[in-house]
Amino acid sequence: MRVIKHTLYDQNGQETGVVLSAIFNASVTLSQKFALENQLINYAFQTLYPNQGLNIYRNMYSDTPSIVVLKDINGLNNIPIVI
Repeated sequence: MRVIKHTLYDQNGQETGVVLSAIFNASVTLSQKFALENQLINYAFQTLYPNQGLNIYRNMYSDTPSIVVLKDINGLNNIPIVI
């Protein structure tokens, strides 16, 4: 599977996570999307950040297999807001 990896950094230039997006030349079904995202999640846990607590978020678009992986989320800036 071909994947694009975008690395995320905090204000100090420390790596805090990645966005992983699978590349396909055709549209994917919802079940294919979940299967591909599960492969991306396994890659994040086993290869990118083994033995670390991770927060993982899936892309909301049904035809886009991608995830956002954040490590050490408690170390990031916290800005309280009211909506």
